[in-house]
Amino acid sequence: MIKKSFLSRAIYFLRNKRSKELFRALATYCSGNVLDVGGWDFYLEAKKRKIKFESWTILELTKEFKPDISDKNFKFVVGDGCKMKFKNNSFDTVLNIQVLEHVFEPLRMIKEISRVLKPGGFGIFLIPQTSTLHMLPHHYYNFTRFWIEEAMKKNDLKIIELKPLGGIWSSLASHLVYFFFQSTRFPGMSPKECKRNLFFYILYPFMCLYAIINIPISLFFSLGDLAEEPNNYLIVVKKLRKQNE
Repeated sequence: MIKKSFLSRAIYFLRNKRSKELFRALATYCSGNVLDVGGWDFYLEAKKRKIKFESWTILELTKEFKPDISDKNFKFVVGDGCKMKFKNNSFDTVLNIQVLEHVFEPLRMIKEISRVLKPGGFGIFLIPQTSTLHMLPHHYYNFTRFWIEEAMKKNDLKIIELKPLGGIWSSLASHLVYFFFQSTRFPGMSPKECKRNLFFYILYPFMCLYAIINIPISLFFSLGDLAEEPNNYLIVVKKLRKQNE
């Protein structure tokens, strides 16, 4: 079983603290038999926040991501989210929280989510637009709202909500925070192919000072943020038709 690093725990903690819209959507739309694609231990946060459900299934690529959870309503399944082994129309709710950027064929995953979702069921996505490199080498994309709209439309998923979360200033603050991890070659944050030139080492102390000063300034400006460059999009979709068996 893989345990979350300190950085991973900190990132997930901050995400959950800043994602009140995500938990509002879960409280509104989540019900019945839930499939959480790539959810790791998100079940614990959902349960803590008293999200309603009957059963909760987590789908992960390997058993190494199996959380230490003993609960009769919880099930862990090893499988590929782009080739699920679940039957058509199996789940009332499907979650996909910051997973698509780590999937090489994201359209296939959305198609599979549509297939296993019951007619009238809801899919809840959190999809990044301005994410920095992380969890390397399994980080492939960022997405615009226009890609999201087309992807859902092509898979018979009607968008009920599409909300930008954050904006250019909160994205800038996030990038400045990640600068410290990338510049120090934190595992999973910087590919070895990225080289540093002489000016990087000369200017590095000034870069750090700039980041420290501008993180709180950017967060202050984010109170009036521009939605054109959100950190993430929250998307709620509804399945329109029954999938043929």
